[in-house]
Amino acid sequence: MDDLSRAWERIETWLREHQCTVTRSELHRAASEEAVQALQDAIPYPLHPHLVQWLRIHGGTPIADAPIWPGGHVPYDVEALKGGPDYMREMLEEFHDEFGADPEEWAMSPWADPLWLPIAGTHTGESLLIDHRPGATYGNIIEIDYDSDEVTAVRWKSLGEMIRLMAQSLETGTPMPYSRRYARVPQRHEGPPCHLTWVLEETGDHQPEHERVTPEDQLVTAAWERLRVWLRLRAPESFASLRPGASDHRIERAEQRLGFPLPAPLRALWTLNDGVTGSDAGAFLNGLALMPIETALETREFLADEIPGWGPRWVPFTADTVDEPRTGDFIDCDTGLTGTWARDEEPRMHHTPEGGLTLPGALAQIVEVLMAGTDLSMPSMGRGSPLAVAVGLLMVEEPRD
Repeated sequence: MDDLSRAWERIETWLREHQCTVTRSELHRAASEEAVQALQDAIPYPLHPHLVQWLRIHGGTPIADAPIWPGGHVPYDVEALKGGPDYMREMLEEFHDEFGADPEEWAMSPWADPLWLPIAGTHTGESLLIDHRPGATYGNIIEIDYDSDEVTAVRWKSLGEMIRLMAQSLETGTPMPYSRRYARVPQRHEGPPCHLTWVLEETGDHQPEHERVTPEDQLVTAAWERLRVWLRLRAPESFASLRPGASDHRIERAEQRLGFPLPAPLRALWTLNDGVTGSDAGAFLNGLALMPIETALETREFLADEIPGWGPRWVPFTADTVDEPRTGDFIDCDTGLTGTWARDEEPRMHHTPEGGLTLPGALAQIVEVLMAGTDLSMPSMGRGSPLAVAVGLLMVEEPRD
């Protein structure tokens, strides 16, 4: 927290030294503790600490003024922040309506979430939001541009990081990181009056979209988010069975218990959802359910003691039931490849024509199959069929009307 305050003091110093008086004067004074508490009372989840710290420095600005944040974003005041949850609900309903008009559009990332809170906006309709979902995405600063092909994009890991990078960019005159293709460059306009803007500058190391190599955990996150949208719209009971994501602390404790690190794809999956509740609605992955971390660890300890050939760094993560697991899927934490386990059989690895099957690869196949509208419940799709080999690891229930 102190880092955020110190970084903002550096920004204020720069603005003062460069006589950007209009930018400084239009920022509201610190929000009172009563105002911050009233905001917290109006928001149905705990406010991210960085947002609380920011409000104790400046309580926002008039909506059309002081575009001091990158991209011309104006930080909202307390009253405007209170409307964030209702706005997200409206945007999610709009997303659902568009899905109903063209079901294939579900593959797009949703442009709203109940735990996203808008904190700043521009006069042309773009917004900055703080991600309040637990897990790896907690605190991320997301930019939403409804007229862009990308629509949603994570710009910075946290509000504190954004402000620190702003201060660094102002002091050194270097571009501020923004996206794979662009950076934000501060410019002081003489005016009158003098003010600060941030312009886009294309980076020299830009890679075309088709040449980018996306980390496996990001592939899992993207695919699972699309799967969750599909469940929310087509299988609400299954969607309701999803548990909240696990915190970094929970995953670190699991790794300490295991004695080795979890692979990034599985970490990403559990930070999005720590398994499911129940044994029926939650078994939407080809009759299997994503196990909670604790259940997975207990199952692994049993399998390591009872099953011949169980690998030293194998971790089960799906099961036929989360109450009394008897069969499911595991991941090899050394190779990232997956396989099947059962209490009365030796474990075996999944295979495809290209080799082993990874968790990101399985999820990617699911997205492709759902977009194509394939009936996933066909009797001919046993675990030995070619298609089942590709998507059988995590197969989704048939769409519902």
